[in-house]
Amino acid sequence: MNSPVFYPLTNSMHVICFSGGDAGSFLQGQITCDALALNSGDSAFGALCNPKGRAISLFYLLKVEQVFYMLVTKDMAAIIIKRLRMFVFRSNVKISDVSDQYLVIGATGPLEVLQSQAATPFATIPISENPKLSLLLYASERPSFINDLETSLESAHPNWQRLLVNAGIPEIDTNTSELFVPQMLNLDLLNGISFKKGCYTGQEIVARLHYKGTVKRRLVIFNSTTEFNPGDEVFSENDTNSIGYILNCISSEKVFTGLAVLKTSAIQLTTLTIRATDQFEVKLPEYLLTLD
Repeated sequence: MNSPVFYPLTNSMHVICFSGGDAGSFLQGQITCDALALNSGDSAFGALCNPKGRAISLFYLLKVEQVFYMLVTKDMAAIIIKRLRMFVFRSNVKISDVSDQYLVIGATGPLEVLQSQAATPFATIPISENPKLSLLLYASERPSFINDLETSLESAHPNWQRLLVNAGIPEIDTNTSELFVPQMLNLDLLNGISFKKGCYTGQEIVARLHYKGTVKRRLVIFNSTTEFNPGDEVFSENDTNSIGYILNCISSEKVFTGLAVLKTSAIQLTTLTIRATDQFEVKLPEYLLTLD
């Protein structure tokens, strides 16, 4: 992919700022990735979990100097802010939605190509190696090349989501929040969980599954001729027991594609049935193909 393509995502993603002397240690006790291991300019994928180890939301965490920025989907921003503010207590940390101060752009292509063809961003967050996907964060002053993208604002988010689906990168919304342990969303394969850091909310469950258990559900890609909703249950033919859930579903030229969390025992089936009538095909993300 030599020529970069840009996707304006400001209308679908929010930016949450964590400032103050205790911001790093505060986040360290709340999220799956290692906030304290980040240097200025570094970023990480991660999850915010409830005490039962279920992912409330996913995010990209960025550190710039001593300030942390969390990029999240729009519908989860207020939920995250409200929840984390409950645990600030006397910590020196300020949590605020600063989305009006930044522009979020999704981009395809190698970083060196992006850097040569786009105005210098405030920060660049790599999110996928194959294909090359990144999030570019700009201060509120609009770089000139963004003006050429105005006509694609409405289609930008679903097109970007389609790229994430094909790469096997999950997103959570209010319909799927608190349904999955992070490993079910493949966060252990996407560097979204640190098993070396200290305790955080839900850590006991996540660590126990890693060290003593087996991940019995995994995130996979599906294609279907029927549209489904996030949170819909999936059933295999002639079985009344659910084998998983739909994470998201996107229209693509008379075919629907998306991500689903399914029992590993069912992933090898070539055809599955949802709601006892509709069929869809399962495809493993590339990074899952090498998993034993």
